[in-house]
Amino acid sequence: MFKCISIILLACFAFGVHHYRQEALNLESALANVEIEKTELRLEIEKVRDESNLLRGVVLANLARIADPIPNKMLTVTAYTVTELKEFPDQELLTASLNKPREGHVAVSRDLFNNGWVFGKKVYIKNHGVFVITDLMGNSKTRSVDIFMNDYGRALQFGKRQIEVVLLDV
Repeated sequence: MFKCISIILLACFAFGVHHYRQEALNLESALANVEIEKTELRLEIEKVRDESNLLRGVVLANLARIADPIPNKMLTVTAYTVTELKEFPDQELLTASLNKPREGHVAVSRDLFNNGWVFGKKVYIKNHGVFVITDLMGNSKTRSVDIFMNDYGRALQFGKRQIEVVLLDV
């Protein structure tokens, strides 16, 4: 009988060892899966961090545009005429947008142009009316608008002024 009990105990022990060994293998497998998930999550975090840094760089590079989109501002407003443009007498005079200069058109400084004040958009110059952007000013000008006038005397008389200018959404 003692042998029988020993065999039963040995069988139970073997079953228990097998069961716990299987359980240990299952736990090792689960641990390996957790490690894989952990690695995948780390990679995902790095990817998100890289994207975040990239977006931060884009925002910082464009902060001036975001903070100051210049929809309406006090700008330097001047006037110009065709006589000022006659550097090449045999050539037809055209604006940067390839239009003939005419009354009702303006040139804008490149900083404004780069902030959405582009060809074809309209601006309201306080007490002077609505104008179409068709030309660009020289590189040295900033925060400026140049009104085209047919009359040289009028353009000279206009001079240089600080006027509120509004970019119209039309």
